[in-house]
Amino acid sequence: MAIDGRLLTVIESINDLGICTVVDLHRATGISRPAVHRIVDNLCSFGYVERVDGHSSVRLTSQILALSAGYRPEHRMAEQAMPVLQMLQKRIRWPHTFATPEADMMVIQATTRHHNPFVFDRGRTGLRLPILSTASGCVYLAHCGEEERDAILTRLQSHQMRDDGFDEMLSAARDRIAIAAKKGYALRSGGEPERTTTIALPVIVYSTAVGALCTSFPTSAITLEDACAKYLPDLREAAKSIATLFEN
Repeated sequence: MAIDGRLLTVIESINDLGICTVVDLHRATGISRPAVHRIVDNLCSFGYVERVDGHSSVRLTSQILALSAGYRPEHRMAEQAMPVLQMLQKRIRWPHTFATPEADMMVIQATTRHHNPFVFDRGRTGLRLPILSTASGCVYLAHCGEEERDAILTRLQSHQMRDDGFDEMLSAARDRIAIAAKKGYALRSGGEPERTTTIALPVIVYSTAVGALCTSFPTSAITLEDACAKYLPDLREAAKSIATLFEN
């Protein structure tokens, strides 16, 4: 096993055992005592482990929490959503995306674009999308809490130059949000990228949207009416499957 793998194995074992000795770690991991000694010494030098009880035992320090500082709850959502997207990919050939709100934007947390031959845009994990002009944003706003929706729209208004262009976009977005609330899904045709259509559904956990699932396809490939009839059942099933992961 590579030294990196052994390092992580020792950290996991100390986490499981609590205060423990090198002998305890040797027995738990199967790693030789000299190697455990070297790994523990390295972890101590970086402050992730400290010696206790006359230096015969060790334990993790609070510094180990720094390793998770960059982890966000939506990362776990992405990890769990990805297998659902991959299964959906087998039924609907177009690329699929799961996005969540962040700072009044929609952020792609998981996408099948990297494994899809029909890629026609620059969508990628971590890409930030406008919440008002995207199907995923509108369907999220249509199904999140009323207070949150009002707060997001208020912040967007305060951050924007109040010109005719923004007022027109906000008015159009309100109409799309209302339609999405009634139909249970949102549509985008045209816009960015051009000549494509997107269908987006909310991922609802305990009656409140936590994100959106969407699929995009060339407008010329299938009519909107046929796309809704053909894709919505599978998309609804996938959205429910993602939601179920976070209800348990």
